[in-house]
Amino acid sequence: MKPCIVLMGAQHVGKTTLGKGLAEKLGVPFYDTDQMVTKTFQKHICVFAAEGGQERYNWAETEMSKRLVAEYKNSAPISAVISTGSGFWADDTGIAELRKIGSLYWIDGDIELGAQRLMEEATTDPAKINPYLIKNGEFYNVYFSVPEVKKLEDIREHHLELTLPSLGVYESLADVVVRPGDASVEENVQLLYDSIVWDDKGERAAS
Repeated sequence: MKPCIVLMGAQHVGKTTLGKGLAEKLGVPFYDTDQMVTKTFQKHICVFAAEGGQERYNWAETEMSKRLVAEYKNSAPISAVISTGSGFWADDTGIAELRKIGSLYWIDGDIELGAQRLMEEATTDPAKINPYLIKNGEFYNVYFSVPEVKKLEDIREHHLELTLPSLGVYESLADVVVRPGDASVEENVQLLYDSIVWDDKGERAAS
């Protein structure tokens, strides 16, 4: 069994929330490669991606993956939980790196809910607003390769347009597929925990 559980999936399907919960349950560290990029380069990940494009984004995520490989390549199972960025599916080099230390768990969440979360971030509610979705008082979706969006529905449409092609790739990459339900965070963390495939002594099989 590999040292790490690597979570992948579309944007805003719960990778970070479930990953943190799983890491806490297992008593191991949690890493988010997007957050690692933000900390390393001192730029919010969506700004970094918007300025550098997909190639630069992939390079940065791969560099973070290499750091994790160096740290955990000789570790025992399960030593860490890693959440990848939503562009992971298009990064062959990053995928190859993390496969060295981890099994890939696809969080197959509701992408419509992901779109809804993006739309909520593009509001004027100070509790929800994401400043990286607003520019000069207008919606500016720096998560995607589009110059601007004029209304909330544009955010939803662009999100779905760019996310749908990734789903088949995630499915082909996945060692384990986890489908969170309409339940509490605690229940979905338990679902993820129960999905762990322990193949060394067969303590627990996949659900």
